[in-house]
Amino acid sequence: METNTNLSLLDKFQNWISRSTSLKLLIIGFIILILLIPQALTTDLINERQARLEETENEVTGKWSRSQTVIGPYLALPYHHYIEVQSNGENKIIKELRTAYFLPDLLDITGDLQAESLHRGIFDVAVYQSDIQLKADFGAIALEKLDISAEHVLWDQASLLISVSDLRGIGENPDVTLNNIPLVSEPFTDTQTNLKGFQFPVSLDSTSKDFTFSGKIKLKGSKDFHFVPLGKTTKLKLTGNWPNPSFQGDFLPEDRVLNKDGFESTWKILHFNRPFGQEFTNTLPNFRESSFGLSLKMPVDQYQQSIRTSKYAVLIITLSFLALFLMETFTKQRIHPLQYTLVGFGLVLYYTLLIALSEHLGFSTAYLIASVATVGLLSLYSKSIFPLLKTTGIFTGILALFYIFIFVIIKQQDYALLIGSIGLFVALAATMFISRKIDWYKS
Repeated sequence: METNTNLSLLDKFQNWISRSTSLKLLIIGFIILILLIPQALTTDLINERQARLEETENEVTGKWSRSQTVIGPYLALPYHHYIEVQSNGENKIIKELRTAYFLPDLLDITGDLQAESLHRGIFDVAVYQSDIQLKADFGAIALEKLDISAEHVLWDQASLLISVSDLRGIGENPDVTLNNIPLVSEPFTDTQTNLKGFQFPVSLDSTSKDFTFSGKIKLKGSKDFHFVPLGKTTKLKLTGNWPNPSFQGDFLPEDRVLNKDGFESTWKILHFNRPFGQEFTNTLPNFRESSFGLSLKMPVDQYQQSIRTSKYAVLIITLSFLALFLMETFTKQRIHPLQYTLVGFGLVLYYTLLIALSEHLGFSTAYLIASVATVGLLSLYSKSIFPLLKTTGIFTGILALFYIFIFVIIKQQDYALLIGSIGLFVALAATMFISRKIDWYKS
């Protein structure tokens, strides 16, 4: 008799657990918290794959050439500067070698950029080869603005400089002239300004004025291609075969044409638009802060979109469990906590499937396949929970609606907050409406 009594109490306890709505909600909440662990691991996996992509990009661009920023041409003019100092009660004159820099009045640049994708394993890296035509008109050298005497200038040591970010991108010797006279190029590195590139020695004199520098440069690079507006008036025309460039920097193009065959863009920048002048003594400003140009974006960045999708994982799991709970309540068909857990693992596994497929098929196609597979799996599993086909169909439709909703949010990034807020408001309103007749005290 004692054994039967114990069994009877155990049966009552299990029956209370299975029928207590409050306890079921606590258990569901606990399951959701547990599922956050594998979901966090999935997010770490996405970050790891993105880091692997960045490593691959660094490896490829390190051998090809990294992003390029072209600065120049500008004139470097060495001169002697005399300082009077007092030593041991005597006045002495110390001679220092300094450099004056002068920027062109007009800088006209035309560039053609031919891009391609290099494959390394399953990853693609955007690289390019460019043909650049430069024309820079210099006016009279304004020594008086820097308080420099013409007799102190080392005219025979003057040089014109063009800086590039990565010297490995130099394809061949540049073909340049000064007033139609060919110039010889030499490499230079300025540790003080952290600039490096081409140096063209020129011989000038105090009467030199209104000279024109022109030439062609071939340059390789990857991802970003920028210029600095050194001229009082800087004009840039860029064309290329990349269909979806991202224009960046301090200045956007005045005109642009984008199509499936490539792009064409033009800029015109005045010296009023930039934060530096035309003449400098011994030091140069940080020109790169005023650079502009474009970036070759890959058509799809699946990792960023996958990370954004994974941020909605808790929302998907919670809404899916809420739908199961309400269906359990109205159909009186009890669902075991283990069944909730299995459904939850299916929802979490979706993100691993998504990132694996997106690396090969692209994000949109991967999202469709992963969503159909997950909804199909959970739909078939729900048939073992709900005997009525109508109930299974309702649950399947709810899951499909959730994934469509998240996809719309991901694709409409500018309106994500608005769409998400409206969607959650509608979900809350629907839940309140559906659950209005539930007597929570009797449940």
